[in-house]
Amino acid sequence: MTEFELYTMIFQTLDHYWDEHQGEELGMFLSGMNPFLFQGEGSAVPDYYVRYQRLIGGRTISAQNSFDLAAEYIKYLDKDYITEAFEWVERDAWMRKVNKLIQE
Repeated sequence: MTEFELYTMIFQTLDHYWDEHQGEELGMFLSGMNPFLFQGEGSAVPDYYVRYQRLIGGRTISAQNSFDLAAEYIKYLDKDYITEAFEWVERDAWMRKVNKLIQE
């Protein structure tokens, strides 16, 4: 799994929560975090992806450690509304999605 794939997984997880709950702060954050607005790797607000890359720092990302790395990033962001959104996903659901992504 690449750094960008993990980043998009985190975005999709938070975005799925937002679809159900529509929080304004999370919506604004996701607008900046969005990795799908432009071609290539990055985010709508480039600094979001740059800070993520600094934290992940070229570590090996596997299906087994992806949830923990994502949780570390969420903790690094230190925003209650982001933490709440991420805690909504269960590790098993995360793993199913990661395994599906890896198989594609």
